[in-house]
Amino acid sequence: CTLSSQSTWSQTATTIFGSQAGTAGSSLSLLSQPIGMYYDEPNNMLIVSDYGNQRILQFSINYPPSVATVIAGGNGYGCSLNQFMATVGVALDSSGQLYASDPGCFRVVRFPSGSNSTTSSTLIGSVASAEQLSIDTLTDDIYVVSYSDNAVYKFVGGSGSPVIAAGGNGNGNALNQLSSPNGVYYDYLYTSSLYVTDNGNYRIMKFSSGSTSTTYGTVVAGGNGAGSGKNQFSNPRSILVDSSGTLYIADGDNNRVQRWLQNASSGTTIVGGTKGTASNQLHFPEQILFDKYNNLLVSDRSNNRIQLFKLTTC
Repeated sequence: CTLSSQSTWSQTATTIFGSQAGTAGSSLSLLSQPIGMYYDEPNNMLIVSDYGNQRILQFSINYPPSVATVIAGGNGYGCSLNQFMATVGVALDSSGQLYASDPGCFRVVRFPSGSNSTTSSTLIGSVASAEQLSIDTLTDDIYVVSYSDNAVYKFVGGSGSPVIAAGGNGNGNALNQLSSPNGVYYDYLYTSSLYVTDNGNYRIMKFSSGSTSTTYGTVVAGGNGAGSGKNQFSNPRSILVDSSGTLYIADGDNNRVQRWLQNASSGTTIVGGTKGTASNQLHFPEQILFDKYNNLLVSDRSNNRIQLFKLTTC
């Protein structure tokens, strides 16, 4: 099924991991403030950055709720190579290596395929306040947001010194600037473009492939101040793009996921919209993903759970 402007999702979610009631915990069936997610489609597995437990978990979504395995960290709070101070962005490259961003340790690290809690990482590079990351698996370029540098950095081919791919021109609202950005998505499948959730400007920016600090982006959603209106965001966290160029945005403080059609001047709410622990509610959604059936997966951070909203209409 190809998603369209008419696609709909169930308004009530199934909790596929974590506490349905929103309770935090550190066992292998609980989460504490999950943020980043990566969907391993061939294995129908989900990888989650369990921020409050300084670890990265992996679990099957075939038969939820399942028990997770720790694939990185889980060794307390610190900056040793088997530890995290905070886990945010997670992704696999084309060979199944795991990359993670740690804003507490100002770094991006890599773990070999098949890692566990005893595995030490390799330092890829230093990035101040490294938030979400996105990998172009055609090139293994890694895009990482620096919240404090108001920039997106790129590690070309997954190594070397990071170069600026967007922003890096101070905190501001010009089209070559970002303000406290958080989310990043490089769409190598459909639009060959870089998308950034530009938090402090309450907007989503799009930059062309090969962009640098001198590139001026385009506002593709929001930019109308903070708020809960259809053309507004309040703390946008992450972004996805489908085959028709439609944008999907986790709108953190509005506790909703928004869909913006290409060139639209406003969005519509596809799930959420009120804060709470009920199955039709969210509390600060962070990352959003589609599984292979185009069900919507949401990292429901302040509810300490991963929610699945089933696709009901293609």
